Amino acid sequence: MNDWYRLGIIVLVFAVQHFLSTRNERYLGSIIPIAYFVFLLYIQTTGMVDWSILKLILLIIVGEAFLIGYWISGRKVLLNKTEKELKKMKAREI
Repeated sequence: MNDWYRLGIIVLVFAVQHFLSTRNERYLGSIIPIAYFVFLLYIQTTGMVDWSILKLILLIIVGEAFLIGYWISGRKVLLNKTEKELKKMKAREI
């Protein structure tokens, strides 16, 4: 696969992860990290790739760290947005 396609897929996955993480339903952001974990285990067990256990564990840890980091940052963005809206609503009441 061309490196540009890989980069495009990675950017698309992170964009979708950020979008899902900023929704009101907090568990939507967990879909991609779980799917990533299951996908890596699936391609390893079916023999699509021949990675060592160390490489597989490293890919899982690094990938999950980025995806969960995006999930946490998306939740903070939503919290800040909600707080700003509440401040606007309180300012209009007074």
